[in-house]
Amino acid sequence: MTINHEFRDESPKSVDLLARRNRLLRSLNKASQALTSTLETAHVLERLLQVAIEIIGAYGSSVWLWHEAYPELLVCRAAYHAKTSDNTGDNTVLLDQILEPGQGIAGWTAITGESTVVNHVHEDPRFFPQVDNQSGFHTTSLLAVPMRFQDMVIGVLEVVNKHNGIFDDDDLAIAESLAASASIAIENARLVETLQYQKQDLQAQNEELDAFAHTVAHNLKSPLSRLAGFAELLIIDDAHFTEEEKRNVKQRIIDNAYRMNNIVDELLLLSSVRKADVTLRPLSMADIVNSALERIQHIVDEHQATIILPETWPTALGHAQWIEEVWENYLTNAIKYGGKPPIIGLGARKIENNMIQFWVRDNGEGISDEQQQFLFTPFTRLNEVRISGYGLGLSIVQRIIHKLRGAVGVESEVGAGSLFYFTLPAQDK
Repeated sequence: MTINHEFRDESPKSVDLLARRNRLLRSLNKASQALTSTLETAHVLERLLQVAIEIIGAYGSSVWLWHEAYPELLVCRAAYHAKTSDNTGDNTVLLDQILEPGQGIAGWTAITGESTVVNHVHEDPRFFPQVDNQSGFHTTSLLAVPMRFQDMVIGVLEVVNKHNGIFDDDDLAIAESLAASASIAIENARLVETLQYQKQDLQAQNEELDAFAHTVAHNLKSPLSRLAGFAELLIIDDAHFTEEEKRNVKQRIIDNAYRMNNIVDELLLLSSVRKADVTLRPLSMADIVNSALERIQHIVDEHQATIILPETWPTALGHAQWIEEVWENYLTNAIKYGGKPPIIGLGARKIENNMIQFWVRDNGEGISDEQQQFLFTPFTRLNEVRISGYGLGLSIVQRIIHKLRGAVGVESEVGAGSLFYFTLPAQDK
């Protein structure tokens, strides 16, 4: 009788390999749970870097995702590199670095959707050394895997400089597994963030509807009441008015009608800015300022204002029609609340973060610190503050500039005039 025994390799080497595989599976399962346990994109990316470096045993890792505004570009959204004698750079330098289509090994991976291992990066023509030059890190080897969600590549996970030895197929399989879990977690987090944004946007719209109704009721009611009152006077007591008094009453009717029309125009502009999507384009600021001055020439003449313009303007990005409204608002306020007569200076200068600051300076009495807090009041809070002459106009300015990725502000000291400014992105050279 013949007895067949199943062959079992129980050598120490096989046992160690099996134990290593089991530890790896447990680590990947734990990592997957960690990645999907948060609903914030930043936390997902942070955990992905940690587990990728820990499990694979490498010095650095980074995540590149498609740019939100320019989907053909890759942007670094998270990065970590351990500091060594060769790598002393700052991790934050790599953040927001941009790769052109197909640029670098990460760009190649994103375009082709293929994983790759490169153990001698400087021998690979796809390697893009500029990233190292800017970040201060020294990459010798790397692996890159696509991050997919529903058959779409959403980004790339890169792991660089293995501690011991070289990257192998096992490392690639681990990275692909991590990238798959992270992709699901990232899309889930984005979905939640989108829903939260939509909820906040809906709440803001509801608040704005209430503010709109309040503004219409209060800002229009006053000139409308005056208009009706003056008209009624002419009808009831026309015979007792002199011709000069009649002209005066009629002029008041016209003034209040124009005031109502201006309020309606401002409300319509405020609403359109919120809803509109515009493309930022290079601005001819000299032409825009001249157009704004033409629109308020009657105010300039009435107050005998002196307007001082710079010889040249730096080129910023924005939406010309809206920026003309900003200048008109700033200039009108500067003239009304400037000195007697007003001397108004305009200017611009390049500031940090590739932005340009534009300003209007007046020679008026200045604005106290307490009042400055309420100048650029959100439209939804206009009913809570009363700063004579400002309010709705500056609320429009604030919304326009924020929509164009800039900021607004005022610098003022009582007795020393005021400087109102806004910032816009500079045109890249």
